[in-house]
Amino acid sequence: MVRCPVCGRDYQNTLSLLKHVRLKSKYDEHHRNLWMEYIKFKSVNDGYEEIYTETDIFREFLKQRKAQF
Repeated sequence: MVRCPVCGRDYQNTLSLLKHVRLKSKYDEHHRNLWMEYIKFKSVNDGYEEIYTETDIFREFLKQRKAQF
């Protein structure tokens, strides 16, 4: 189970959480802020996209974000 760091909802896997955040970012400011952090993370770590899937990159983003807080 993976928990959304914004609203606290539980999801079966990282892909489901990624879809949730992407969708909610269109309507909710807090989810939009998380999505923009993720986009910034991807842009700083360009080499990730060649090696990892979108889900793997999002999982790594969540790990590093959790370590910061």
